[in-house]
Amino acid sequence: MANISSAYGKLTLNGNWTEEAVEALRPVLDAWEFYGEYGMRIYEYPTVDKITIEFNGCGRWSFSGTLSDFDSWTRAWIKDQPERNGKPIAPLSQEQYDLLLELMCDNDLSIEVEFEDVEEGCGSDVMETGEFTSDGESLCYETLSCENVVHTWKDMGSGALNAAVDFFCDLLDDPDEKKVKKWVKKNVEPTTLFEDVDDIQDIFDLVEENGEFITPDNALSFGCAFSPDTEEWDEFLDVMEEIFGPVDDYYIDDDSEFDDEEYDEFDEFDDEDEEEDDDGDINDWDDEPQYPVDEIDSLDFSGKAFVLTGEFQNCDGDRDAVQQLIVDRGGRCTGSVSGKTNYLVLGDFGEVGAKKVEKALEQREKGKDIKIIIESDLFRFM
Repeated sequence: MANISSAYGKLTLNGNWTEEAVEALRPVLDAWEFYGEYGMRIYEYPTVDKITIEFNGCGRWSFSGTLSDFDSWTRAWIKDQPERNGKPIAPLSQEQYDLLLELMCDNDLSIEVEFEDVEEGCGSDVMETGEFTSDGESLCYETLSCENVVHTWKDMGSGALNAAVDFFCDLLDDPDEKKVKKWVKKNVEPTTLFEDVDDIQDIFDLVEENGEFITPDNALSFGCAFSPDTEEWDEFLDVMEEIFGPVDDYYIDDDSEFDDEEYDEFDEFDDEDEEEDDDGDINDWDDEPQYPVDEIDSLDFSGKAFVLTGEFQNCDGDRDAVQQLIVDRGGRCTGSVSGKTNYLVLGDFGEVGAKKVEKALEQREKGKDIKIIIESDLFRFM
């Protein structure tokens, strides 16, 4: 079964679009929804004053791969004149389409699209900018730029990471969750699919439907790092063999020789992560926070001084935007903790600065009323 991709982006009218040209575009945009699996849906019509609008789209494997077919699809739409309950859906005539093509060609008009195209599961994720132009007889699409989007586990969210960690911990008798988490972050492609794994057999269906979110290399690396010896591990290897072929081709058992450098590389990564935790990132998504957090029933913004630390989930992680929300409500934000600080806010995505927490605790010992709160509590009272 082919994956369906979802795209979200902006459509911009380039050139001197007149009222006549904009009106000619409207029925074509209606038709471009195509009322099926593929097409483009707008949220509002562009105007001569508002030339940029938002849209979403979908396509087989990739939305961007469908855009060069929009001209032929539009002509097929005109020919078929689809109906629902005996009434035409987004009616469009050949004369209307030809008028748009002529106006675009004669006045050097174009339609620029900029979007992120995300294929379900482990498919491609790209940022693309393209342009529709007309030669007077047909609509042409040209890709102007296209870059792969590389996601991190932080992009996927803590739920996705924890689901992956839980899955691999279940393959061990006595797992060291912290070590498994570090291994996952280093070796496993970030994905939300582990949240759909309730049983090891689910892997087969998910790989078949979404692509290889888990690979033989994962099995090799995990086996070498943790030497698992459980029924769950054996079942996991059986599933991997069913998908990728004989596991003997890539799995090294405990009796096989293994390059010590590979272990050293893992241990080095483990040590580096430990150092980061000691130096500053004292949250790092741990389920059990290692810092004191105050429970609050209310939050007074007016005249209060706030200090933010760590990675924030809200406002797309833009700390300046979070600070502006506080200012809008009468508060003020500073960059460091002092005796005048009222609230130290810890970002929900971790990497919280230890020094700021320590300074807040020092001020408390001096009798200052500084509350240490989490991001979700801050936004709860926004």
